[in-house]
Amino acid sequence: MPFTPADYRTSVIPTFCPGCPNYLVLGGLIQTLSKLAIPTHQLVVSYDIGCAGNMADFVKSYGSHTLHGRSLPFAMGVKIHQPDLTVVVVGGDGGLYGEGLNHLVAAARMNIDLTVLVSNNYLYSLTTGQTSPTTPKGSKTKSTPLGTPNVPLDAVNLVKSINPDVFACRVDVKNVVELNQKLVEAIKFKGFALLETTQFCVAFGKQLQP
Repeated sequence: MPFTPADYRTSVIPTFCPGCPNYLVLGGLIQTLSKLAIPTHQLVVSYDIGCAGNMADFVKSYGSHTLHGRSLPFAMGVKIHQPDLTVVVVGGDGGLYGEGLNHLVAAARMNIDLTVLVSNNYLYSLTTGQTSPTTPKGSKTKSTPLGTPNVPLDAVNLVKSINPDVFACRVDVKNVVELNQKLVEAIKFKGFALLETTQFCVAFGKQLQP
């Protein structure tokens, strides 16, 4: 029996801000799961805290809305215990590159077979726009009114430098064709896969503009 996107949607209406790029990420993920015909009872999604993590209410599967930065260790535990399951991690640049960076490094070193989907909007947007690990140097944000002194983290190149055998790439979320193509590649990849979607936060991203 073929699967349709409706098989992966809950009855909860998404509550992202109007125009939020995470609608594209959510739609792409659901389309990909349908295309790959992954049964919902064999799918586990681990969600971090943040705007992207709100997908926990919108995707029909097993999973957990974890603590901030702890979505990866939960997913790793699931995959180690049940290697036949498809395991996906969903979060933002704050949780996965900030609080959870040590877990990202551990997963890349291990090359564990799971997919990490990062919504990178260069800010902690759920908490109203503080600087994150990927905020461009010099940006004046709510938490760095004089400009952040930090060099932004490039997580894609970081995990590749740790383990060249992993899948790691970055796509602009507005390029829906490429986004959906890379989602398929990432989930089908036999090993650790990091897919970063760069995006503009419609609520707080204007801080990053000159």
